[in-house]
Amino acid sequence: VTRSVSLTRKAAVKVSYSNSDDNADGESKSLAATPSFIETPLLLLLYPSLVSHKKEFGNPNIPLGSPDGKRCATVRRLHFQGKLSAEEVDHLQEMGFRFNSFEDVYYENDFEEMFGTLMHYYSKTKTFQIPKKYEPDPELGAWVTMLRRLYNSNELPQNELARLDEVGFEWVSTRKCGSSFMKGYRDALAYLSKVAEQGGEVRELLREEHDIKKWVDAQRLAWEKGNLSESRIQYMDDLPGIDWRNPMNWA
Repeated sequence: VTRSVSLTRKAAVKVSYSNSDDNADGESKSLAATPSFIETPLLLLLYPSLVSHKKEFGNPNIPLGSPDGKRCATVRRLHFQGKLSAEEVDHLQEMGFRFNSFEDVYYENDFEEMFGTLMHYYSKTKTFQIPKKYEPDPELGAWVTMLRRLYNSNELPQNELARLDEVGFEWVSTRKCGSSFMKGYRDALAYLSKVAEQGGEVRELLREEHDIKKWVDAQRLAWEKGNLSESRIQYMDDLPGIDWRNPMNWA
């Protein structure tokens, strides 16, 4: 049963009653106001459960071990693929819904499924050099980026490494990210790696007013303010010879 009611938000909402056999207790899901700008079919189905979970637990992030939890995972994939509207994304974020990071794309997706997508890409392009932000399939670009990152940190499962080696996967990306962060990161990584390889004391060198020190400090300040993404934090953690989070090391 659906009826229109007024809403202080920019659009009217629908009040939806949803009875589902998916509920563990067999009871009907609670009444939930669904904004009219939500049009994605899966999100329309899931929305009452998100509202109910947020009311009970303080957030709409339903655990994976239930049908609605699996639907949440699918909504995250739809977002990463750019298939949710801006209004839907904004509203979910306001509710506290957690969207996928690059790391989530690797850990939440099935390896065989993504491997098949990778080989389909290769059959068309004859290369594994997939852009990190690959617009036709953002998940694939993120997944490949994480493969290389886990390989470089020796964290990639051996069976996955073997499968990728068999097809000649290119473990080094020849693409260059044009962001100011990545430009600064490449400079910092090259500098710190060279100093460490030559037996120099990286921490001592960075005590002075050095361009690399200034860049590291800027990233630390962004992290302290909560403005550094999880993927960039991971990059910073990979810098050799320094504890970039601890300002006492740069005194």
